[in-house]
Amino acid sequence: WNGSHTAGRSSPHVVAHRSRCASARAGPMASADKVPLNGAGLGRSDTVWRLAIEMGLRKREPEAEKDDAAPPQAQLRRRLGLIDLTLLGVGASVGAGIFVTFGHAVQPTGPAVALSFVIAAVACVFSALCYAEIAARVPVAGSAYLYAYTVFGEFCGAFTGINELLDFHVGAALAALSCAEYMRSMMPWLPSTQLLAVGVFLVLTVMLSLGVEHGLRQANGLLVGLKVSIVLLIVLAGAMHVSSEHLEPFVPFGFGPVASMSALCCYSYTGFGAVSSAAEEAVNPQRDLPMAIVGSLMFCAMLYVAFSVVLCGVVPFREISASAPVATAFSERYANVPWISAIVGWGAVLGVFTTMITGLYSQARIYLAMSRDGLVLSVFRQISPTLGTPLVAQCFVGVVGVSLATCAPLDRLVRFLNIGVLASYAIVCAGVLVLRAERPAEAAGSSAALAASAVTAAWAAAWASGGGVRQACLLGVFVAVGIASLVKLMAMSYSRPATFACPLCPLLPAMGVAVNGYLLAQCHWEAWVRLALVTAAMVAVYVLRAQRALAAWP
Repeated sequence: WNGSHTAGRSSPHVVAHRSRCASARAGPMASADKVPLNGAGLGRSDTVWRLAIEMGLRKREPEAEKDDAAPPQAQLRRRLGLIDLTLLGVGASVGAGIFVTFGHAVQPTGPAVALSFVIAAVACVFSALCYAEIAARVPVAGSAYLYAYTVFGEFCGAFTGINELLDFHVGAALAALSCAEYMRSMMPWLPSTQLLAVGVFLVLTVMLSLGVEHGLRQANGLLVGLKVSIVLLIVLAGAMHVSSEHLEPFVPFGFGPVASMSALCCYSYTGFGAVSSAAEEAVNPQRDLPMAIVGSLMFCAMLYVAFSVVLCGVVPFREISASAPVATAFSERYANVPWISAIVGWGAVLGVFTTMITGLYSQARIYLAMSRDGLVLSVFRQISPTLGTPLVAQCFVGVVGVSLATCAPLDRLVRFLNIGVLASYAIVCAGVLVLRAERPAEAAGSSAALAASAVTAAWAAAWASGGGVRQACLLGVFVAVGIASLVKLMAMSYSRPATFACPLCPLLPAMGVAVNGYLLAQCHWEAWVRLALVTAAMVAVYVLRAQRALAAWP
C-alpha cells in the first residue's frame, strides 16, 4: 500500500495529502479523517484495516518540501552558517558523553570503554553520512521524522518522531538534574536540585525563544568554545600523569560488555541529529549541513577516545566515580592537580548546559514539523513574526522537561532511553537506499530484513554463548538471512542525487542499518517494551481514525 489507485486514479487520501504538502507552511494539514471517501479510491467493501494502512503509508513528495512551498511568515529564518552548525553538533554531543555517560560505561568495560566509543562512532558515521544526504535533499526542519515520512510514509514518520521525542524529553530532564547537582556541589547554598533544574529549563526556554541570532549563535558558540577548551585542558593535563599499569588488561571483562555499552555511548553522538534539525535555518544547507554533520561527529569521537584513555590511565577504572569521574582522577590521591579539580565542575555545568540547548532546540523543531503535517496540535506550527522562532512549541518543550524533572521517576525511565534514537538512525540509513534504488519496494524489504536479522542475530549470539547445537543453528539462520539481504541490496541499481551523496552506496547505508540493528539489540528489555507499546498505541489510533472516516462515509 503506497497510495496506488484502484480505478486509474490516485487514492483520495494521497491527492488530499499532496495538496496539503503544497501549502504545508500556510496552515496545518487537514486530518485524513476529514477527506471524503466518495468512490474515487476506496469502495464500501473495503475494510477498516485497509483504510488505516493507506493512511499510514501515504508519503510526502520531496519536492513539496522546498522553500517556495511556504510563505515567508511561516518559515524559519536562515541565519546559521557552517561554523554555527558545527558548534551546534559539538554542543549537543560533548558534555553528557564525558561528564555523565563515561562514568557509567567505564565500570563494566574498564579501559576498553574507549572501544565502546569507537564502535558507537562507527555506527554513527554510517548514520551521519545518510543524515547528511537526506538533509541536503530535504533542507527543512524535522530531521529523522521528516525523512521517514518522505521515504516510508506517515506511520513510520510518526513512529520515528514520537520515539525520538520520548528519548529527548527524558534525556533533557536527566541532563537538567545532572547540571543542578554539579551546581550544588560547587555552591551548597543553592536551593534544591529539582528547583535548580526548573530554573535551568526556564533560562534555556527563554534563551531559545529569543531567536537564533542571540539565543543560539552567540550564546551556544561562546559556551561550546569554553566547554571544549576545558575538556582539552583536562586531556592534556591528565596525559602527563598516565600510568600504563592502569590500562592493563585493556579489555578486562571480554568484548560482550564493550558491545553492550556501545549502545549507551551512541547517545553521546546525537549532535549530528541536532544539526539536521537546523536545516531550515541554515544559510547554505546543501553545502554546510553535510560538512557540519560529519565534522562535528569526527571531532567528538576523537575527543571521547582521548578522554577515555587518559582518565583510565590516570586512575584505575574500578575507582572512577560514576557521578564525578574527572574529580576522582585529579584528586590528591592520583594526578593531584588542584586547579583542574577547580574547573571540572564548571566544565561539567557548561557541558550539560550546552547539550540541553541543542536538545531543546531540536525538540521544538520536531514538534513544528509534525504540527505542519497535522499530526500534533496546530498551535505548535506557529512561528513568532518578531522572534522568528516556534514560540509555542519551544515553551511546551520546556514545560514537559520541568514536569519530568520534578515528578517522574527518572532513575527508572533511563532504562527506556536510546532505542528511539537508534531506531531513527536505522530508518534514515534505510531511507537513503530506498530513495536511490531503482526498485524502492525491494530495497525497503531487504533493508527491513537486514535490520531484523541484525537484531535477532545479536540476541541469538548472546543466547548461544552458553553453547548448544540448537542455539548455534538458530544464530546461523539469522546471520544467513542478514547476508542474503545485504547481497540483494548490493546487487541493486542506484541513482546518485545532485546534492551531497553518501559515499560507497549501498555498502555504507546497508552497514548503517546492520550496525544500528545490532546496537538496538543491546538496549534494555524495558526499552523494547516501550517501543512495542508505542507501536500498539499508534496502530490503535490509525484504526480509530479509519473507523471514524468510514462511519462518516455516506
